[in-house]
Amino acid sequence: MTKKRFKLESSKIVYLILVGIVFLELIASIISVVLADDADIRDAGISNIFLAILAIALFSIPWIIESRFKLDIPNYLEILVLIFLFCAIVLGNIHGFLVSINGYDKVLHIVSGITISIIAFEIIHFYNQSRELSQQMNTRLVSIFAFTFAITLLVFWEFYEFIVDTIAYNSNEDTLRNMQRYQWENLIPIFPQDNGLVDTMLDLIVGSIGAFVVSIVGWKLLDYKQFKKNKKR
Repeated sequence: MTKKRFKLESSKIVYLILVGIVFLELIASIISVVLADDADIRDAGISNIFLAILAIALFSIPWIIESRFKLDIPNYLEILVLIFLFCAIVLGNIHGFLVSINGYDKVLHIVSGITISIIAFEIIHFYNQSRELSQQMNTRLVSIFAFTFAITLLVFWEFYEFIVDTIAYNSNEDTLRNMQRYQWENLIPIFPQDNGLVDTMLDLIVGSIGAFVVSIVGWKLLDYKQFKKNKKR
């Protein structure tokens, strides 16, 4: 009982800390919009307000899922998702780390592949818990599902980046987005295509590597647990 209470409290503490930080970011963005005497500063402030609200909403998803579907999301997974969202939305977009720090985007994609794969493992674990032993998925299928699940979501994210960049490009020059880094010059001499294609493919590759590592490690861990369980019988 004590252990469960600690798990709930630790994830809630992380949640409250991150929400508090984002709330301060929201207030600062509102002030910048009110006091801005430059259109670019005002637009950046409005964008940051939207991102801050989005971050707070996404931070709340684990608790909404737990309360609505009566699930017990592992504490470590809640904290991992919260920190990932904070790094992606607040640090990456609001503070511009995605542009100002070389390689930050690729680190996020590796972590996203890892996180999504872990979520997939937990989904199957929940499924197996509610089924008889004969109906449970074997460890190899679980590993394959985790990997393909992660790849699918990574691909959908690249679809999203392409659609947003395309709509922004065709709407108004003032709303241009560069999520695919298509406006950057390709400085990789071994690749003849533009930087947008390089960025997209590297995002998918590094994300796939993260998902692959988790899938293999998860598979071996499940095999080991199954071996120990069979040995006790």
